[in-house]
This record gives sequence, C-alpha cells and structure tokens, in this order.
Amino acid sequence: MLKRLFAALAVVVLLGLGVLAAWYRIDGQPRPETAALLTDPAYAVAEEPDGTLVFTPVAGNGRGLLIFHGALIKPRSYAGTAAYFARRGYTVFIPAGAARLSIRAVDSAAARLPAFGLADWFVIGHSMGGFASLDLVARHQPPVRAVGLWATAMPADFSGLDLPMLLLWGDRDGLMPRERLAEARVRLPAGTLVETVAGGNHQDFAMYTHQFFDQPGQLGWADQIELANRQTATFFEGVMREKDAK
Repeated sequence: MLKRLFAALAVVVLLGLGVLAAWYRIDGQPRPETAALLTDPAYAVAEEPDGTLVFTPVAGNGRGLLIFHGALIKPRSYAGTAAYFARRGYTVFIPAGAARLSIRAVDSAAARLPAFGLADWFVIGHSMGGFASLDLVARHQPPVRAVGLWATAMPADFSGLDLPMLLLWGDRDGLMPRERLAEARVRLPAGTLVETVAGGNHQDFAMYTHQFFDQPGQLGWADQIELANRQTATFFEGVMREKDAK
C-alpha cells in the first residue's frame, strides 16, 4: 500500500515538474523583433550573462529608468520600451531576477543603482515587476521620482508611499480583471493616476510570444507598447517639470 502511495506521489511530482518546465519554456520568450533593438546609433547596449540589460544613450539626459520584468518574462522582452526611453536620453537598466522572478532582483538592483551616478531615477514595472518596483522604493528608498505600473496587481499595501504613480491597465487583461484592478487601487496611494488602455491585454505591454490565461489584445503588441511608452514618458516629464518648478 505504501509503495503504491509513494509511486502515485512520484508521478504527481514528475507531472508537476513537467508542467513547470513547459511553462518556463513557453511563457515569456522574447519576440524575434527584440534583436534589432539591441543595436542603434542613439545608444549602446550591454547584455550580461544572466540576461540583464543596460541601454546607455549617446546623449544622456542625466536620468535613469529601471524596468522590472514580469514573472517568467525575460528582460529582452522590454527592449521596445528600453529603446524608446534610451533614444530620449535615459540610461535604462533592466535587471534579471533569479528564476525569472523580478521580485528576486530588488536587492541587487538597489545595490547597483549608485554606480550609474544618476540623481534622478524612474521605474516601470510590468505585472510582478510593479510589485518589485514598490518593494524597492519602500525598503531601499533610492532617488526614484515616479513609478509607472503596467498591469500590476498589488499583493501588499503600499498606500502610504509618497510618490507619483501611474497605473496602466488593459480592459482585455485576462490575468487582472476589473476586480483585481479595484483591489490594487486601494493598496496604492490616493493620488495614483489610473488609466485604462482600451483593448489592451496583459501580454502586449512587452515583446514576448505567449502568456497563459490572458485574453487576446485588440491593439497588437507594437501599438500597445508604443501607447504605454508615450503615456508613461509624458507622466514622468510632468513629474520632472513640477520638481524643477519648486
């Protein structure tokens, strides 16, 4: 009897490991189009062995952008956003979290920020990356001026943070339905700007090929990323204008 029980448990464990391995292999893989964005006259790109990326602009504006990837999504999937901001003078840092979990990149990213020599940082976090962004701010208090949260549910209460925040949410997001948006909203500062991306889903905030449990987006990944980039850049610029006016 015990042998049969152990055999059954072994089968369940092996099946679970197989599902997990398939999930890692399928979800979060960068689109082929990301490769072309790693070379550009406006910036240089360093890709580290673990997948971490640094985009260094030729003409820097003295600002840094830290991008935290979503769970299981590889940093290269955010090359479209990194290129957009690097062309505008931002130094862009996309750390790779262990096991492709961005929450595991928070401490190492915080330790690395001073080496860039930049006084003003902004953060964009997609999905789990949004939680990682706020965890970074709450625990390490780096010189972050504003945060852009893209399709981010909120498993912890960050309503006490005093920081400008933008939350973008697609109304076709299969991982973050409207109820989860409402839950996230009450765990963020009262002044958080929440904007709906009509027709947007969860996956198309970045350049990757598959997202389990999502709905098809109506905009397409290129247009959704471009929209998110523009809205977030406009938000960041407004924050800096207010800061400079004080």
